[in-house]
Amino acid sequence: MKTVKFTYDPLALVRIVLQRHVEENIQGKFYKAKQFACYEYLSKLSDESLENLLREYTKRHNLEFITLENWKQDGELIFEIIFEQENYKQLEIDFKKRGFGATGLGILDVGNNIFYDCGFVQHWSTIQHIVEKSYPRYAKALEKMYIYERLEEFDGVTREELEHFITTNFELYGGSKPAKEYL
Repeated sequence: MKTVKFTYDPLALVRIVLQRHVEENIQGKFYKAKQFACYEYLSKLSDESLENLLREYTKRHNLEFITLENWKQDGELIFEIIFEQENYKQLEIDFKKRGFGATGLGILDVGNNIFYDCGFVQHWSTIQHIVEKSYPRYAKALEKMYIYERLEEFDGVTREELEHFITTNFELYGGSKPAKEYL
């Protein structure tokens, strides 16, 4: 019986596993920003960064070595780590800002660097929800000043301060009006 001898590059095999994971589990099943961010992340992933990911993977799952015997599960678990990486998160936000999110519309909370998808004509209600959830100091003042447009101060927050907070802390994407138009 003849045998063929060959060598392989373990990092190349892992890259193939990660690529296949995106093709089989993400492409066409999530919004385009997630798909594009995954492909972009993989295309820019250096060998050194991949080795660091694999170290983290073996550490989290108490593995001595990676066999890729169950490569589909390996790909999924490695992507769980990738999704936590700041550079991956930023790629996804950047694609959402370009209109590739779930709706093509959204709000970027600049202070927390979180993108919130929203529906058509829902920018303002999304900002209100974000303020309620993440910035409680401004929530009641926003609610009152939205209802009473002549109210200049509520609970220690001035209208000027609130307007400055909103216009500097939120970026609207896909809408027809800038944030100042809502104030």
